[in-house]
Amino acid sequence: MASSRYALLSVSDKSGIVDFARALTGLDFTIVSTGGTHRVLAEAGVTPLVEVADFTGFPEGMNGRIKTLTPQVFGGVLALRDNPEHLEFLQANDLPLIDLVVVNLYPFHGTYFDDSKTFAEKVEQIDIGGPSMIRAAAKNYQYCAPVVDPNDYGQIITEYQTAGDLSVELRKELAAKTFAMTAHYDLLIAKLWKENSPLHTLRYGENPHQSAVVLTNPFSVGASLTRAVVHQGKALSYNNLSDSQGALELALSAPADVPFATVIKHATPCGAATGDTLRQALDKAHACDPVSAFGGIIALNQTVDQATAEKLVSWFNEIVIAPGYTPEALTVLAGKKNVRVLEITDWAQTADVTVKSVRGGTLVQDLDVKTITEGDLTHVTDQHPTPDQVADMVAGWPMVKMVKSNAIVVVKDGAMVGKGGGCTSRVEAMEIALNMAGDAAQGAVIISDAFFPFPDNIALAKAAGIAAVVQPGGSKNDDKVIAAANEAGIAMSFTGTRAFLH
Repeated sequence: MASSRYALLSVSDKSGIVDFARALTGLDFTIVSTGGTHRVLAEAGVTPLVEVADFTGFPEGMNGRIKTLTPQVFGGVLALRDNPEHLEFLQANDLPLIDLVVVNLYPFHGTYFDDSKTFAEKVEQIDIGGPSMIRAAAKNYQYCAPVVDPNDYGQIITEYQTAGDLSVELRKELAAKTFAMTAHYDLLIAKLWKENSPLHTLRYGENPHQSAVVLTNPFSVGASLTRAVVHQGKALSYNNLSDSQGALELALSAPADVPFATVIKHATPCGAATGDTLRQALDKAHACDPVSAFGGIIALNQTVDQATAEKLVSWFNEIVIAPGYTPEALTVLAGKKNVRVLEITDWAQTADVTVKSVRGGTLVQDLDVKTITEGDLTHVTDQHPTPDQVADMVAGWPMVKMVKSNAIVVVKDGAMVGKGGGCTSRVEAMEIALNMAGDAAQGAVIISDAFFPFPDNIALAKAAGIAAVVQPGGSKNDDKVIAAANEAGIAMSFTGTRAFLH
């Protein structure tokens, strides 16, 4: 099987595969292929062509379950070309190098959503060798390129023809696409096992006609809702967990030595506040919007004591989240047996990612855990904020991060007293927040999740008696906004950081 290069082709989607294989053989590749792919290529007259069993010297067996899971395949895929020990191992065991792995997986997605298929039939469509090969190639992308998308065939051939090899940039792109494919593939497979840990079936999704599960991330560290100790209450629902995320993130963002409480409803803070004690913080948070707080989710950043628990049971709420509870507090909470009481045993805000599905794909980004300190603020107006106003700016930044954009939060004495969010206009968000704050807006601080594009928001703030504003800055009209703040006698500071939440 002498050849300068080997390409392993094993595809369920055979579109374009014959032309791709022919182009590869024209570039001095020998094609190694399996089962149906080999038949298609052989019938098309592609040469040189080797069936995988002949390449490995090991017969395909168990109805195709065993065909590529061999040292001949994985040795050739994983070998580092610049490692003498790897090359000596290959030579000693007569293992050829493989430069290209072209695989798309069994069509599990279609099978999963096919109600006519039994559980056993769906399990049989789980690809084992395919994901193993492409992940191995993606790991060793510098030397063995993984190809999972027929749309990439043209660019691959072009680079081989023009440069003699694939660029590092293309190899990294192919590897990233591979890991994205296997991540989606594995999540769908995991969903098939609804009854088994770490996948837990929920009663339903956002609405009763939607099915839902929650999957525990085995690699996560720090605070975890799915690993929380549940002291009491009904089973958590999809909406419970989704809304609890915002409450937990907000409580985690507060300094551990400063008592903090927040009340969340529909993933949006009804209130949030710091206090001299945890009970005081909860009193202030609840006072912001006691009507909306009914049926909310409460998160606190310190161990819940009896006094705080007595406040918690004074109105109806769904969930209480905290790093701990005294025995006396648990006794008080037990009087409301349907309230879910969650203890987050590892109270730490660690780096994480957020995942959101869109039609045809998944959006993944770093979780926004950035906070601001006094040192992050740039005071841009003639009048600088007072120390108390600076403290409210810093305390209010995590609050505005949890309000849907466009977002405005009014903070006074460490407590949210007004908020406007989910608005298409920042002026509208400002009007809602100031209306909610009412007289409490006098001498308060405005926190905006993004810059003010025009001075109109400053006019609204002045009319309401706002004393200071903090915003990211960065608008082309910053000079006009600053001038309006100076004229209004309002102190304004820039964070240089935006906090959109969509």
